[in-house]
Amino acid sequence: MSVFLDSYAIIEMARGNPRYAAVREGEFATSVGNLLEVYYVLLQSGEEDLAEKALDEFGPLAVDLPRDLISRIARFRLERKGTTGRRFSYVDASGYLYAQDRGLEFVTGALEFEGCPGMRFLR
Repeated sequence: MSVFLDSYAIIEMARGNPRYAAVREGEFATSVGNLLEVYYVLLQSGEEDLAEKALDEFGPLAVDLPRDLISRIARFRLERKGTTGRRFSYVDASGYLYAQDRGLEFVTGALEFEGCPGMRFLR
């Protein structure tokens, strides 16, 4: 099955987390927003070289979000909170809904998504 990688998953894969090895074997997609978030987090933590490597590896897999998802993303974010009690970020909400629309498994380790349908939770 094809999967959609959120920022958490990409960062863990870039850092070599062995729990993500099986995910690396399959087909996957992500968004430009996720790549921006990944680059920022890695840059902030002093891992600029790793940020560049992640961008090189995952950049070609970035998909554009269709216009018709915009209103659904906004509603999803407004109406729901993750299990941590916080609202989903725009990037997280857009990736999750994109994956749902395309029948992709949403792969993350972000606690907000724990228990949501259609996702694989890896830490």
